[in-house]
Amino acid sequence: MVRLADQEQEQLWESVEILTKIDKEKAKTVFKAAVEKTFWQLQFAPTFLSSIRFTAPTTDQLVKLRETEKRVREAYNHEQKIEAYEYLLEYIEQFSELSEENTALTRRKLLASLLAQQNRSRKPARIKRPVYKGKIVTSEEGKSFYTTSEAAEKLGLSDQTIRRMCERGSIPKAYKTDGGHWRIPQEAFITTPKHDKKAQEFLRRMDMKNKEAGDVDEFDL
Repeated sequence: MVRLADQEQEQLWESVEILTKIDKEKAKTVFKAAVEKTFWQLQFAPTFLSSIRFTAPTTDQLVKLRETEKRVREAYNHEQKIEAYEYLLEYIEQFSELSEENTALTRRKLLASLLAQQNRSRKPARIKRPVYKGKIVTSEEGKSFYTTSEAAEKLGLSDQTIRRMCERGSIPKAYKTDGGHWRIPQEAFITTPKHDKKAQEFLRRMDMKNKEAGDVDEFDL
């Protein structure tokens, strides 16, 4: 049985493929979201991706990326972590070539960020923050935060997985409230709630087009 998270990931890649023929800038945004989700699936918080500018992948590049990313997910889902990380290195090689910066430098930055997460303290310091009110909490610094359940829904992961990542310090600047609940900064994600809403609308419209057997030729994202 295909996991829901895998289905959603495949939809993201299909969206990138469609958008590369329609709007390159929007294709780059969705492409980044697809790459981001891959790292979250492996329990890495890919905050480093937000500072990297990518070009939109060509059809051939997209095919290779999708195939490698699928191998990463399949290996990880079957608890073949060594194989998953081997494919992940190949994946990093492939999408680093799409960086608008120096390819080798981008690759080094990505690998250094992953190693830094692996070595981060398991228990971040407890920091007092405002009481959670509603969907997103705004702190005195003006940053927005997600609960673990909201982050889990956003990424297609379990609430337990997100909490486990927080406990071992894998998510930068995640903190515990006085009530013992984790809060995750919005800056840990590439996509904002606004982006998420637009993406869901895009996928809904694409699904409707597919059901109607029509051509997907324009989107208002």
